[in-house]
Amino acid sequence: MGPESILNALCWTPLAAPIRAIRTQRINRIARENYDKRKIDNLIDKIVVNYGDLLS
Repeated sequence: MGPESILNALCWTPLAAPIRAIRTQRINRIARENYDKRKIDNLIDKIVVNYGDLLS
């Protein structure tokens, strides 16, 4: 039984609110990280396109 299964079982107890908050924080953190990665990738792509001759 993994930690995710335990959290799923605890969702049916009075601990549901804190578990929901923990999951929301995790989802928000991952979403921010993904957003940052996309922004960085776009920036790097623009740098390579505009200054590719200087990078070789």
